[in-house]
Amino acid sequence: MIAYTWFAACFLVAFVVVNTGVLALAAAEVRRYLARASASGLRRMLRSPLTPAVSIIVPAHNEAAGIADSVRSLLALDYRLLEVIVVSDGSTDDTVGCLVRAFDLRPVLRPNPPFLEYAPIRAIYAPRGTLRLLVVDKENGGKADALNAGIAFASFPLYCTVDADSMLEQDALAKTVRPFVEDPERTVATGGMIRIANGCRVERGRVVEARLPRSRLAMFQVVEYVRGFFGTRTGWSAINALLIVSGAFGVFRRDVVIEAGGYRSGSLGEDFELVVRLHRFCRKAGRPYRIVYVPDPVCWTEAPEEARFLKRQRRRWYLGCVETILIHRAMLLNPRYGAVGLVALPAMALFEALGPLVEIAGYVIAAAAAALGAISWPAFALFLAICVLYGQVLTAGALAVEDATPRQHPFWEDPRRLRRYAWLENLGFRQRQQLWRAASLVQFARKRGWGPMERKGLSRPAVAGAGAGGDPPAPR
Repeated sequence: MIAYTWFAACFLVAFVVVNTGVLALAAAEVRRYLARASASGLRRMLRSPLTPAVSIIVPAHNEAAGIADSVRSLLALDYRLLEVIVVSDGSTDDTVGCLVRAFDLRPVLRPNPPFLEYAPIRAIYAPRGTLRLLVVDKENGGKADALNAGIAFASFPLYCTVDADSMLEQDALAKTVRPFVEDPERTVATGGMIRIANGCRVERGRVVEARLPRSRLAMFQVVEYVRGFFGTRTGWSAINALLIVSGAFGVFRRDVVIEAGGYRSGSLGEDFELVVRLHRFCRKAGRPYRIVYVPDPVCWTEAPEEARFLKRQRRRWYLGCVETILIHRAMLLNPRYGAVGLVALPAMALFEALGPLVEIAGYVIAAAAAALGAISWPAFALFLAICVLYGQVLTAGALAVEDATPRQHPFWEDPRRLRRYAWLENLGFRQRQQLWRAASLVQFARKRGWGPMERKGLSRPAVAGAGAGGDPPAPR
């Protein structure tokens, strides 16, 4: 009991030191971003013939509910030159048929590019006119495999990954590409902000009115996403130690990704693993590089509103984290990899991979100590209060950083509701997630694909509380 008490105290101190430092870095990074970003500069970039063209890759598996609206919104983005490549990864619904009918596509013959490995291609469809759209229908191989196929068929030097159920703001792509224009030699990947679209009014793949979700489960995820993106990723990006560019929205240099081997097929966290491997690849090659989080561009995504879907998502994210750390364990505490090896990856291993086990063990030990009369309840209550209060400090700090960025929507129409959910997440929601993660370790050997997820389609006015089912991470 005494040994664990000292361990828990040291764990908490390390957590506070690392996360406070990252939050301070995030605040400084946002100030630097605002100082150099301007609307006029963005407009000049969009008009410049030197702005790199982008291939938008949309991996899709049974996304018939909203795939046509998603593609329309991507084709209408404010960007000089882009193409959209939809990769149907063994869809068994009418995903391909919806696209064929919506965009008047026809089968075409294209050679299979040999740059990366991917599952066999069934058919390729293209428009009859000049629309820059390509639909690749392939055998099921998983999301990483679908992304590799999209990279292989892409025409342009940069590619952007967008989930089929996600929607980009009109200028999001341009803002995310800007680091490639400012520093074309070093920039290899960028990512933007992910917001939750549940509760928003969506028409034809666009968020036309932003609101907080009615669902309690989705509200908890709003708090997580704000804390994870503004309080964490912005800070790690400031020291070039960003470990995750979300698979829902990220831009990459195609040649560097191909040289590094593409996405790892069968990986449970293909976005996390690729970014860590890019750090490793560039460091080993001795090439200067940057992997940047841009705090302004917004991608809207549909969050699970039922516990069973959230459980499946968070287990997959957690196992992807553990898997990636094991794959790249040689980087841990290795000075060759700079801040990534010395700080960011060890912090991920300690607080994300081991954190659930430490927390669950703490509950079990505390209960056993209470039963044996070996615990001081006032001291235990004080320790819990400190943990909860520091969580509020991180959330408040992330909200303050977010508030400093340009916002196109009156998103926080009820800040008191947001703060209330930041408190409530400590009363069951967090503990349930930690149990899910700890229990998923026993299934680590049974790697699965994407798994079926809830897809309602977002191009409709939201129904209050839809899918909440009465239920009150680090986000990916």
